[in-house]
Parts: sequence; C-alpha cells; structure tokens
Amino acid sequence: MFKSAETNKNIIKIIICLFLLIILIYAAKLLLTIIQEKMYISELNQEKIYISELKKKYPYLSEYIDEVGKMSKIERKGLLLMVGIKDKVLSEETIKILKDNKIMGVILFSYNVQDEKQLKQLTSDLRKYVNPNMLISIDQEGGEVNRINFDKLKNISPKMIGDTNSYEYAYEVAYNKSKFLLDLGINMILGPLCDIPNDTNSYIYNRSFSTNAYKVSEMVKATVKAQRDAGIISVLKHFPGHGDTTVNSHNDFPSIDKSTNELLSKEFLPFKSAIEAGAEMVLVSHIKNKYIDDKYPASMSKKYLDILENDLGFEGVVITDDLVMTGTIDKGINFGINLTSNVYEKAEDMFKDVDADILSCARVLKIISENKLSRT
Repeated sequence: MFKSAETNKNIIKIIICLFLLIILIYAAKLLLTIIQEKMYISELNQEKIYISELKKKYPYLSEYIDEVGKMSKIERKGLLLMVGIKDKVLSEETIKILKDNKIMGVILFSYNVQDEKQLKQLTSDLRKYVNPNMLISIDQEGGEVNRINFDKLKNISPKMIGDTNSYEYAYEVAYNKSKFLLDLGINMILGPLCDIPNDTNSYIYNRSFSTNAYKVSEMVKATVKAQRDAGIISVLKHFPGHGDTTVNSHNDFPSIDKSTNELLSKEFLPFKSAIEAGAEMVLVSHIKNKYIDDKYPASMSKKYLDILENDLGFEGVVITDDLVMTGTIDKGINFGINLTSNVYEKAEDMFKDVDADILSCARVLKIISENKLSRT
C-alpha cells in the first residue's frame, strides 16, 4: 500500500514536471515568435525608410522602387540573376528551375543554338513558360566571338569595323545585327567592347575596335546608338578595361595598377562615350586594381560601381563577368546582375546569400520596362 502511494506520488511529480516543461517550451516559442515579429516589423520599417530615401534621391525610379518594395526576397534575387541553360529545346526541368527561383535572365551559348527556327522557338518558349519579360542575352561580337553561325555579319570583327574609320559603317553593322538578334527573340547583347589593347600582341586585339582610345570611343558610341535605335539592350565590356592586361580572366585574375585619374585619361574614355550614348548596362570584369580595391576584383567590388556612377555618370545596371570562369569565386553580388554560364542548379549555393539591393532591382525593372516598350 505504502509503495503504491509512493509510486503514485512519483508519477504525479513526473506529470507536473512534464506539464511545466511543456509550458516552458511553449513560453519560449511564444517569446521567440514575438521577438521575430518585432524584428520583422523593425526590418519592414527600416526598409520603408530606405525606400522613401531612395525615391527622394532617384525620383525617376520612384515607380520601380515601389514595385520592388512589394516583391519577395526571392523575386528580388531573381532580378539579379542571369544563368546559362543546357537546352536547345526548353525542358520541363529548366522551366521549373527558372520559375521556382524567379530568374529573370538567361545567357545563350553555341550549344543552345541549332538553326533559326529552333532558336526562335527556344526564346519564344522562355517568354511563354517562364516570364514574358525575360532578358535573353548573347555574345555575338563578330570575328573571334560568335554563338550564332548563321549570322551573316559574323565574320565582321570589331577590328575590321575600326579599320574603316567610319562611324556610319559601325552604326550600320550594329543596327543590322541588333535587328537580326531581336528577330530571334534575343533582347540583350553583351557588347560593344570598350577595351583598348596596348599593342597588336594583346589577346584582345582582334576583338577590339582599335588601339587608339579616341577611335574606340567613337566606334562604341556609334554601336550603342545603333543598338538603342534598334531596340536591343547594350552591355559595355569589360570594365575597367582589359586592354592593358596580359592575363586572360578566363584563366586568372589579371591586374591593372593605375590610379583612377590615369584610367580616366585613357581606359575609361570609351566607357564614358558609350554611357553618354545611352548604354544600359556595364559588364565588370575579374580585373584587380590595388589602387581601387586591393582585396576584390572589379566584378565583386562596389567601389567600381561608385566610379561608374560618380566619375562616368552611369545610371544603369552593372553585370558581372561569368562568375564561374576562373573557378575561384564562390559567391554573388547584391548590387548588380550575377552572370553565370552554369545552369542554375549547379550554382545555387553561390547565390544563396544574395540579398538583392532595392536600387539595383529598380534599375533592372526600368530597363526591362523600356525594352518592352521599344519592342511594341
């Protein structure tokens, strides 16, 4: 009898302890929820203040800033991603990856292209099944770099154009090529090159218009003017300029150790000329410069964006060079478009921590909106 009573007491104690433990766990969860809600509200309030400040500073972006403010974090991040796909015929797998991650941009390579009919179908399907306003880009410089072998202008290199010394010819080639690409459903061209090779031995010599900064400036001005008139998005490359480097950034980080003032007097001249002509985007390369940022290459450093905005008057969007080309970059940026030739499922970890900047997203939306209008 005594043992039975003692056992009952122990059971009651255990039940009480379990009950108190459940209450404690519940209270802890409730407290955590309250803290998280307060943090979320605080974060929302901070974002509202930030958005208000952005709209005052950039009134011409006001409607786009408001639009970004209504987006989820994954939607914002998707605006700052441009990825390669493995398809010639768009697969359900690719559609799902792109849609699930709200990815707004795709870059096409030779392995995505078979013929005109196939390519038109691919770009049409991307807009039909993923996003009607998708940015579809390509490298189609002419000469050494081409992704479309049925381009009638593919053998005309920038060097050949520069050798003519003709602004009109540069405009004509760029305009016709832009219309050709737009007809295929491609609305963004990674060009023109603004690089100035230091001599004829440079690996970028035939891809550039000239070794003369002023000639390059005129040629890129004509090219951007033509591309804008045609209705395609221009991407200047490779900021801050590959011309004076000896290492190809596909292999390593090249370096160019010149001060900003030195660069403004030569390397930046074509970029400034093309920006003034209306270029919407600038591709930042994997170049290092100890006088600008002794830690990160241009593609990963906001200091180069500051130079573009403050010294060159740029109000568009920066886009990285291919982030997987060197094999040493393992993260993305939040202040511009992240370009990767890898299909997204292979690069997902690289972008998991990207917290997309509202201003950059608004600028992307503006470009998309204006490009959409130019094609209607």
